[in-house]
Amino acid sequence: MDLVTAFNNLNGKQVSRSTLRKLLARAKKQKHSLISERITNVLRQNKDSVFTIEIHDFIYELGLSGAEQSIILPTLEYQSEPDTPEGLNGVSPDDIYNYITDLIINTIEKVGHLPWQKDWVGSGADGTAKNYVSKKEYTGANFLLNFDVKFDEDGKGYLVPIKFIQPYYLTFNQIKETKASLKKDSKARRVIYYTMIFNYDNGTLKFKTTDKVKFTEFVKSHGLTKEDLKAHLVKIPVIKYYNVFRADDCTGLKFPSDKTDSKKVNPIEQAQHLIDGYKNPPTYTFVGDKAYYQPATDTLNMPKITAFNKEASYYCTYFHELTHSTGAKKRLDRDFSGKFGSKNYAYEELIAELGAVFLCSEAGILFQTKENSAKYLKNWNTVLVTELENDNRFFLKASAQSQKAVNYILNRNSDSDKEDEEKKEEPVKKVAVKTPGKRPVKTKDKNKPKQDSQLDLFTGLGAKAKTKKVTEVKKKRVVRVTKKAITGVSKKPLVTDRNKSLNQLEKLGFISANSAPKEAKDVFVLGGEIGKFLQKQQPHKALILIKGNKHSSKSQLAMQIANAFGEQQTPVAYIDYEQGGIESKDTLDSINRNTTEKGRRYIAIKGYLEKPFQELQDFCKVVKVIIADSVTDLKITADQLNFLRTTYPKVIWCFISQVKENGAMYGGNKMAHNPTSVIHCSSHQDPKQRFATLEKNRGNDLTLKYSMYYKKVVNEPTEAKSKRKLSFKVK
Repeated sequence: MDLVTAFNNLNGKQVSRSTLRKLLARAKKQKHSLISERITNVLRQNKDSVFTIEIHDFIYELGLSGAEQSIILPTLEYQSEPDTPEGLNGVSPDDIYNYITDLIINTIEKVGHLPWQKDWVGSGADGTAKNYVSKKEYTGANFLLNFDVKFDEDGKGYLVPIKFIQPYYLTFNQIKETKASLKKDSKARRVIYYTMIFNYDNGTLKFKTTDKVKFTEFVKSHGLTKEDLKAHLVKIPVIKYYNVFRADDCTGLKFPSDKTDSKKVNPIEQAQHLIDGYKNPPTYTFVGDKAYYQPATDTLNMPKITAFNKEASYYCTYFHELTHSTGAKKRLDRDFSGKFGSKNYAYEELIAELGAVFLCSEAGILFQTKENSAKYLKNWNTVLVTELENDNRFFLKASAQSQKAVNYILNRNSDSDKEDEEKKEEPVKKVAVKTPGKRPVKTKDKNKPKQDSQLDLFTGLGAKAKTKKVTEVKKKRVVRVTKKAITGVSKKPLVTDRNKSLNQLEKLGFISANSAPKEAKDVFVLGGEIGKFLQKQQPHKALILIKGNKHSSKSQLAMQIANAFGEQQTPVAYIDYEQGGIESKDTLDSINRNTTEKGRRYIAIKGYLEKPFQELQDFCKVVKVIIADSVTDLKITADQLNFLRTTYPKVIWCFISQVKENGAMYGGNKMAHNPTSVIHCSSHQDPKQRFATLEKNRGNDLTLKYSMYYKKVVNEPTEAKSKRKLSFKVK
């Protein structure tokens, strides 16, 4: 049972403290911060040994609680989508959370500070990253598109300031639609958005879709009323992402004239204008040499502008404190209880810092941190890294809160705006989610701790005497049931009429094992040394996984396997994310080194898939072999691949995956996708010393060793060795 289901299934049950601790350990191991936090709060606030569970806010597999939905989703773009297995089954967004979190952590560790903390210029509404076609700015966590991603020697991405020539991004389809061209070796970036699963179920009528048009037609065709939808419809948001490319990496695009606009607003005047437009502001004071916001009195103090070396520094600091002020109870009501070094402190400081970044960008001024001393940045960033490592949603939630604060300051949540939004897609509707199973057991204990609506999610049993009684009753029941089970075992055979039972099974599609063929169908052996290494293969749901560290010639082996299929005139679709596609020098070298003229005629190479799942479905209809270098870059889920392998069982897959020093796969072991064959490539600086060995291979010999450099098996099969030994005579 997966973690989320195990948590939700606690509802209405009596569980021990040790059970909750085990679930907590499991949540921490899987880095599910939401479940970890909720169980920790219960254990900390209640000292009982047994609990009656009553969950008020169930967790969806996508990992967002109702509270998180209300924070994060309004800052993301909504898109209605055609139905796909990924959308309908729900996808955990942990890879998205981890992608953002890793970027921030790697940036702090690599550069020493966040990308906007030194020498970053936000060029205002005219320069902030936006989509080329819609001209909409990227907000919330997508604001990171204003920074470039570089990669270190270990392949870890980190953020650096970027100077746009044109501050636009396009999807791959938009590039094609505008008849532009993408430059060679251009890297994609992710834009986070969400789609909605509409799940209607009244017991007899069921319908599930991510396509809003389809759902509207379903409602009309069945004459459903608002009351029907209120009672039986659940809307489940699913966070996803799509790839975009910088306009600067494209040729053939047309841009507005870059002539200087003489009427352009002065950035400093614009900054003051933003402050003056803040409705319902705190009380402003301008005394002393410290900038701060005081929640108790709702007072924001700023030193006089003459105390700053630059006017821009003054407004950056002002924006920081202004963002803090939005957290007042009468405004957005955030938690101000944290002290320096605490999670709450780091969270609120990150909100204020990002809010200042966003507002500086609006005004078009240079962003500088509130305190730009190296010591402050180091201490604060150390705390931030710790919290990011503990909670992969931390940055996404903070950036969403920052965007919410900025919208509040800029009065973007006016009544007229709300009316316009209501005419468009409605925000996520909070619905009551009922968990199947027992109804919650309500305790009558008057001493039960008072519940907090957000943090305390369970109801404790209270008195320890009652707890003991429950435990004892359970033990007695177990004993009685066990005795009854032992004495009630039947000694009659399970099947009394073999032929009758087999006949019934055959009618249901079963085949007697006695009539099984001597050899399996569709078994094949590739030609040459690769065939000798891989031995007998069967295409049914076949997946060959090639794994290893860096410098282990994984890509060479994959190309040699592709060539072996090609020499048998079997077309191969080779997806070459890792080396860049057919025009890449590395790919060309690999083709020349690892393929023959006969084999390469049947190998087709593509360097990038914009919509991997949809395109892979198309490939499955025209080829029998698909090779991907690498599976991590391919970005498909285990459910998606399982769908493809089940729908197209004759397609043979071959994936490359790099492993870490500890042997774990990048993206987690789920990226292995249940392979039928596993090949491990050993790493060595000398290519001649790199060998492939088999860890799994459907009943074949696992002792063989293959050299990618010499393209041959370098040892004999076990069977050959045993025969050779028998040929010797012992005197």
